[in-house]
This record gives sequence, C-alpha cells and structure tokens, in this order.
Amino acid sequence: MPESTAANENDNVRVVVRCRPLSKKEQTSGCKAVVNVDERTGTLSIKNEGGRPGEPNKKDFSFDRVFAPGCKQVDIYNDAARPIVESVLEGYNGTIFAYGQTGTGKTFTMEGVRSAPELRGITPNSFAHIFGHIAKMAGDVRFLVRVSYLEIYNESVRDLLGKDQNAQLEVKERPDIGVYVKDLSAYVVNNADDMDKTMTLGNKN
Repeated sequence: MPESTAANENDNVRVVVRCRPLSKKEQTSGCKAVVNVDERTGTLSIKNEGGRPGEPNKKDFSFDRVFAPGCKQVDIYNDAARPIVESVLEGYNGTIFAYGQTGTGKTFTMEGVRSAPELRGITPNSFAHIFGHIAKMAGDVRFLVRVSYLEIYNESVRDLLGKDQNAQLEVKERPDIGVYVKDLSAYVVNNADDMDKTMTLGNKN
C-alpha cells in the first residue's frame, strides 16, 4: 500500500525525529547548533566538540525519518501522521505521540498555532483530514464521530472532558472491543471545529 495513502502494513512502529531551531534565548546566550540532519538517509549527526582526545568528533543516529529545523508543519503531517490517519479511516487502530524534554517542540508539533493554517500541528490537521474524508464519501454511508480526551500521568488516568476532574479512571479490557477506559466520557462532533473546541475545553483541565 503506498505510503501516501496508508501506513505500510510492515511499519508497526515508526520513529520520526524533528529538530527544532535554536530559540532566541539560546542564540542570545551564544549557543551553537551541534546537530546535523540528513533527511535523505534519515540520519542525525551530533558533534562531540568537548570530547576527549581519541574520541570520535561526532555520533551518528539513524531513524525512520528525520526533519531539519526548517521543515514545515504540513511536511511533518504528511509524512508522520497522514498514513496513520488513513489507516484509521480504513478501520485500523493508530497512535501518534510526541516524546521529548520540556522545550523541544512537542506542543508546537502536535498542536501548532491553530489560528494560522500553515502553522497548524498534527492534531488540528488530523481533524480536517477526517472530516475531509467524510465529506468525500458518496452514497448512503453515514458516519458517527465521537471524541474522548484523557490524561495519563503517574499511572493515573483522568478524563479531561469529565465533570469530576478528581476522578481516577480504570483501564479495562474486553474480548469484543479490546482495551478501553471505563466511564470515559465521549462527545459527538459534527465537524473539525467541534473537535477543535472540544480539545480547547480539555486543555483547560
């Protein structure tokens, strides 16, 4: 199956690395960029300028895909997220999550600036993708889209859309539906704006 339309069935897990540019504070402090990105080979090279004599002057790391600091939000979405969303629309499960230290750009990559189309992150782009797919479906096919939003922190599960923000939910498993969170709220949404408003509400909690 082409990568542009759905995730490769052999790609159970893909690791995509995005390098952010130096912040203004880092530039003012005289920090130097020590990471070189080769998008063609999926390789990151980290300079080892403070290494001891005899140590390599750089270390190389390979990933499924790497993006240089100047990459665009849409490039990240099309490569890292679009194939997964396409697979979900075909009935498969899919997960996208960002991992990194504080200040590395996780929130910008996932959410971006929702008021500026070119700066929207993976999450709002996936909203538009899902409802764009629904709008293109012909015939008598009907869709029901429900949204849930939860937080897992220190092994505690909290419903970000629930009335009781202090309630700790339980992760369960059933033969017919697999893993699920008991008593997790779900809201019906009719368009991407509804999903965006629901996420904004959850973020406040």
